[in-house]
Amino acid sequence: MKCPNCSGTLYFDIDKQKLVCEHCSAEFNVSEYSGNNDAQEGVFEGEKLYICKNCGAELISMNDEAVTYCSYCGSEAVLQSEISGMRYPKKILPFRINKKQCKDIYMKEMKGKWYVPKEFKDPEFIEKFRPFYIPYWMYQVQFRKEPFSLKGSRSYYSRGYDFYEEYDVTAAIRYQGMYGIPYDASRNFDDGIAENIAPFQRKLLVNFAPGYLAGMYADKPNVDADLYEEEVLERATDAAIADIDKDFRDITLHWPKKKDQQEFLETHYTGVDAVFLPVWFLTWRKDDRVAYAVVNGQTGKIHIDLPADMRLFMFMTVLGAAVLFALLTMFVTVTSRFVIWFSVLLAYMTGRRYLSELREIRDRENHVFDKGYLLSDEDDLVMSEKKRAKFRKKGTSSGSGILRIIGGILGFLFIFALFGGLYDELVTEDGALAMTFIILIPEIILFLKTVNTARYLRNKSGIFTALLTLGAVVYSFTIAAAQPVQDWWYYLGSLISLAATSVMCTDIIRRYNETSTRPLPSFYSRKGGNDHA
Repeated sequence: MKCPNCSGTLYFDIDKQKLVCEHCSAEFNVSEYSGNNDAQEGVFEGEKLYICKNCGAELISMNDEAVTYCSYCGSEAVLQSEISGMRYPKKILPFRINKKQCKDIYMKEMKGKWYVPKEFKDPEFIEKFRPFYIPYWMYQVQFRKEPFSLKGSRSYYSRGYDFYEEYDVTAAIRYQGMYGIPYDASRNFDDGIAENIAPFQRKLLVNFAPGYLAGMYADKPNVDADLYEEEVLERATDAAIADIDKDFRDITLHWPKKKDQQEFLETHYTGVDAVFLPVWFLTWRKDDRVAYAVVNGQTGKIHIDLPADMRLFMFMTVLGAAVLFALLTMFVTVTSRFVIWFSVLLAYMTGRRYLSELREIRDRENHVFDKGYLLSDEDDLVMSEKKRAKFRKKGTSSGSGILRIIGGILGFLFIFALFGGLYDELVTEDGALAMTFIILIPEIILFLKTVNTARYLRNKSGIFTALLTLGAVVYSFTIAAAQPVQDWWYYLGSLISLAATSVMCTDIIRRYNETSTRPLPSFYSRKGGNDHA
């Protein structure tokens, strides 16, 4: 964008909310700047479109300066062309957080994060934050207009008596039209990040003008608007019901079953608008993995992918193990019978954490909670869309309820053994047999769950790791059952269990870095967009 006074480059000043010339400092209201007079009204014509040769991401820029690297994959191989025929979004939410504020928010969030790679706190790296407009679809929904009847009830206690009352109530939806249900329209932008930095204050949306993009970048919409229609209707229905429930306070309304609620309220989709919402974007890349720091350009809410420094983590793990061993020798008598079941318990508890990491990797690799990942790329995934939808419906997995209960019982037994009267029994042959048997049962369940999770991963080495751990627990139980006289048999079982634990710990750190970073994206298979919105 050129200054009409001196032909200098214009940029959008976030603090002033105006266009400012870099050369003569002239200021212009965004809505008054005419820009390209030859362009068709409401259509991008002649603006720069930068296409990454590595991942295929497409970025729109209004200014002449070159894009030197791709914000999504970090590649420096970026091609320049011109965009033509894509319609403007209807609304835009201008930036309110400037770059200095963005960097301050980031540095505040990084305090205490001592385990991250050193680049994350390098001022030169932090300076690479870029202002981005992410395309979103804003959906409009309407409901039934006439009032409707429901049954209601209330239970309460008064003066020594329990009361139960039933009501026939009449309700109506206050807001017939619901506007502004947002879903990101960019396949490039992960839905999980979009949720983490939400919400945006939609009341501050303004009519789109090209001047708001001066000095900024914008991602091109590439997800079909109808992809989220089902979720929009469900979300709008839930919001309407929650609003009515709030009006009746102490009365419990008896709504139709979940599957019938949309039909009852006559929830229907009436349209969608494309809008641009602001984020600050920072990319870290190492080999074939990337990590993002994303700041909401209006509210300052932040999301950061935080990989760990492997060497530092290994050092802290060894140090922690040494401290734990020292504390144990201070309070209990460490015998071969105690060591074998304690090492088995340690292997089991580590295995539970290992399963949790595998589940996170499974969900991320298969884009389970990123519905905007186009179905045309389903062949790239280990998991089918049907299976993805099933996991999406279940929500984020926090582990098996059975395993949590068993873990709690084992933790109680361990504490009771150390500080109660049970310890003397657990350092005997019978005590070692009982404890290894108690741990063996949940370990078999854990093994089956780990194998079932690992089969959906690209790297299935987790199956071998789980098998090694199960073998260690089975061997230790066999030793405890045989009750050999020589201590070295018990110590051998302990060493095998500790070896399995070490393998899992190393793999946990490596896989943690997989869950906290992302594979290099590929956006070449694209569809959707705002060409005909």
